[in-house]
Amino acid sequence: MLVVIFATFMAHAVEMAVYGSAFFMLVKYIGVGELAGSAGFSFTTCLYFSAETYTSLGFGDLMPVGPVRLLAGVEALNGLLLIGWSASYTYIAMERFWITATGEAGK
Repeated sequence: MLVVIFATFMAHAVEMAVYGSAFFMLVKYIGVGELAGSAGFSFTTCLYFSAETYTSLGFGDLMPVGPVRLLAGVEALNGLLLIGWSASYTYIAMERFWITATGEAGK
């Protein structure tokens, strides 16, 4: 069970890092919008924004401006779907583990 939880956590962390990298490259190198906020623009700011967007936390201390807003919306939807899928998969894995450990199906 710990392997399932750890693998799921790592998959979500990689996904957030990919989106954070995409934000950084789009804003810094391609010039497609900006991330406005008091924290300033850096790679770690992009990772932070990605994490709060992916989890649909949305503090509001950073705000995408311009076309990069579309990526933020896609990331929020993707995070919502993948976190829900992960919860469902974890439940199924736990149910299989429970059946194997106890030798009986759920009642």
